[in-house]
Amino acid sequence: MSSPRTLCLHRLVVLGLLLLAQSGSAQHPTDTGNTPPPPAGSGELTVQVVHESDPAETRGLTIALYALGPDGTPGLASGETDRDGRFTFTGISNDPDIVYLIGVRYRDIPFGERFFFADGERQARTEIEVAAPTDRTAGVRIEELHARIEWAGDQIVVREVLRLTNTGRRVIQLAAGSDSRTIVSRPLPASASNFGAATTSMGDRLTLEDGEVRFRGPLYPGEQRVEYEYSLPISSTARSTRLPVELDREAAGFVVVAGTQGIEAEGPGLIASSRVVSEADPAPDATWTRPGLAAGERLDIVVTLPETRVDLSLLRVPRSDVWLELDDTRLTATVDIQLELDPGPPLTGTPDAPLFHVRLPKEASLNGIASEAERMGLIPTDDGGFDVVGPIGPGTTSLGYSYRMAARPEGISLDLHFPREVSTLNVLIADTGLALDSSRLHRRRPFRSGTRNYLHREAYNVAPDEVVDLSLVPLRSTGVPQSAAVALTLAGAAGAALFLMAPLRSAGRREMAEDPARIRIEAEREAIYAEIHDLDHDHETGKLEEDDYGPMREALRARAIELLRAERNGAAAAPPDEASTVQPSTAATAEPDAAASKPHSARFCPHCGEGLKPDWRFCSHCGGRLDALEETSG
Repeated sequence: MSSPRTLCLHRLVVLGLLLLAQSGSAQHPTDTGNTPPPPAGSGELTVQVVHESDPAETRGLTIALYALGPDGTPGLASGETDRDGRFTFTGISNDPDIVYLIGVRYRDIPFGERFFFADGERQARTEIEVAAPTDRTAGVRIEELHARIEWAGDQIVVREVLRLTNTGRRVIQLAAGSDSRTIVSRPLPASASNFGAATTSMGDRLTLEDGEVRFRGPLYPGEQRVEYEYSLPISSTARSTRLPVELDREAAGFVVVAGTQGIEAEGPGLIASSRVVSEADPAPDATWTRPGLAAGERLDIVVTLPETRVDLSLLRVPRSDVWLELDDTRLTATVDIQLELDPGPPLTGTPDAPLFHVRLPKEASLNGIASEAERMGLIPTDDGGFDVVGPIGPGTTSLGYSYRMAARPEGISLDLHFPREVSTLNVLIADTGLALDSSRLHRRRPFRSGTRNYLHREAYNVAPDEVVDLSLVPLRSTGVPQSAAVALTLAGAAGAALFLMAPLRSAGRREMAEDPARIRIEAEREAIYAEIHDLDHDHETGKLEEDDYGPMREALRARAIELLRAERNGAAAAPPDEASTVQPSTAATAEPDAAASKPHSARFCPHCGEGLKPDWRFCSHCGGRLDALEETSG
């Protein structure tokens, strides 16, 4: 049997999963639209809906099953109760680490239960008790009104939590709209705006009507929180504003919390206290409390803002990370900009002189803003981006947001802009088979994060409003298996080198034209350099496992060194199984010229395969010593 506390803890999830289940057909446990089903297994769970007085009321109800795995992976299934009020979910996992939340909506009120399989249990049963609601509110108490005040630009944001207790045994639900009765009401100032219920609020019928916050339920037996927020404007010339507080029921306690460092609060009977850590506010900055608030009593709280700095030059951007993912339909970008400020008072701007402006690439649309960024006083702008007005506190603050762009078959191009100098810009692209091009970003080694491979591009000291261009072009599949494609590429590279190098070398060096063996050695060596380069790329992007990569690269490197030695000594190097049959030619025994006598005159490094310049003695890519072969070649 479900307890009142259980109902309150899980009702929010029950609401969500019921909406998901009802968005599609609810006739089969796996028929829930695009939502994945729960993990499969040998478990079987029978849900029995129980009504307090009329069993017929339990038939034909939609039941939703929400599974949350230990790794956070969700799953959803739904079904409809039979004539006896039962439904059985079959073929689900009986892993004890999976949390199952079961929900049913009766008389427009969600009821729910939480369930775990026991170790080794395969068949289980649980009950959900439903009941008609009541409109009697005599047993309702307000335990506390908790108000958190944050400063954001030209307004303060007030987040209030009403902690209510229903001492009865039935859910309280009042009619919406036409009925003026409420479980609790809270008048707001006339200047209040941007009202909204918090995502964690338990109230379906929480509205702002005629300047009052009105809650009509449902209110479950036991304790329940009702959360909402609103904004109050503040003058740019005044550092204080008034917050009136009033309730239609007596509240046992009243708490004010400063959500922005330096905010002060004063009011009749309000006492500064030590930080009160609670479920409503796990990390308060400063706290003021009052023992109680009578029904209809008006309490005026004076909110004073802290001293600030207005020097925009104090703000620095040491780093910005841009994560990109491109699929067939759109590009999704997630941006994290680090804003840095020296110790001292917060920094503020104005709508006319913002601290920072976020401008999105052309044709992009804003997708979301991180919760930490929302507290920086963001103002939307006509170009689709937004201004940051502040305040921004000392230290490092993260400005996070995301945007989307429609993709095209030929690829996508975007320009990145920043209003202030960015010391380090990292662009990280999910490697889904893309060709990248940028005149400003430099290539860095790819890396793996979780199961994803990311291509990494970097730029330093990006100037204010400098355009950082980037184009992403999907690579087209040839339909050839990867292993065959690699083999064909290597063979093609070697063949092309053999075909192209010989005439070029013969035109440049008459003595080599008389030595086909030396031409063959050089062409093969250059082809091996290309193979090493491609092999490194496949390994860096995760296309080649470490166990295969090491031996293959070592074999290619050994062959390249053998060819270098043979080329300098004037001996034709053959593959290992044919080395004994190859004899040096007469022309090849002549003293090589000065350029050919230096190992680092090669166009590619024998260690890593990257390109070289003739006068280098160390490879700038891997740091390998280029005259090492000269010491051992004799």
